Amino acid sequence: MNPLSAILLIIGLVLIALSVGVIVFVLVRRAPTVALIDVKTIPVDLSSKKKDEIIAERIVRNFTLKSKPFLKASSRAWEWLRERFRALAHHAFELERRSEHLARQQWDALTASTRMHALAREADALVKEEKFVEAEKKYIEALSIEQKNPKLYEKLGRLYVRNKNYDQARDTLRFASRLSPNDASVVASLGEIAMAREEFADAITYFQHAASLRPRSPRYLDFLLEACIMGGNRAGAKEALAQLSAVNPENAKLVEFDKRIRTMNG
Repeated sequence: MNPLSAILLIIGLVLIALSVGVIVFVLVRRAPTVALIDVKTIPVDLSSKKKDEIIAERIVRNFTLKSKPFLKASSRAWEWLRERFRALAHHAFELERRSEHLARQQWDALTASTRMHALAREADALVKEEKFVEAEKKYIEALSIEQKNPKLYEKLGRLYVRNKNYDQARDTLRFASRLSPNDASVVASLGEIAMAREEFADAITYFQHAASLRPRSPRYLDFLLEACIMGGNRAGAKEALAQLSAVNPENAKLVEFDKRIRTMNG
């Protein structure tokens, strides 16, 4: 490479360095703005990639026209500079596109979660007002947003229990239990359904599981004790009574439970 070409190459490298600096400065300044953009208001441009290519080519073309007299003596050096600048321009556009895509994903996730929680609160309020049909619709709408939320399924299942729709309640709560197998509340709810259907053996199994998950819960031990008595399981009832007495010795129902156990056969 002759001295003139070398000088021109150095000038070109300096220009590229300055260009990179300008691009980085613009991207850094835009980064906080991108995070605050309401991406719902950004129109989807299916030809954005093509648009970026056109802009990049325009930058290269303008740079070519202005620099052509200086780089005419070294076409090989100019072609190298031209390709490097085009690559930098495309890279800058790609970074911007990715940042906008990330902002859109974060916004969608945030708005979906907010909407789901709002629907769940509305449904809870409707249940308190005993507007069960409206509450069911709200829970289902919330589940359409977050389809694997065990607590939403539990709330829906409890709603069906209140309506004595036991088949649907059991199916819903079983699905919640598959999503969260160690949720004592869901397991105990399945036990309550079994009790309502007078399926005492199943109820005992569910309440034993719930009590094993929450061994110091008087509520689950109370349920277990009742299920054992109703199911004729005297040994299980005596064991549950001992556990309940240890956990909650002030429980006013202990004496009554003891009397009922004494009247059981076996």
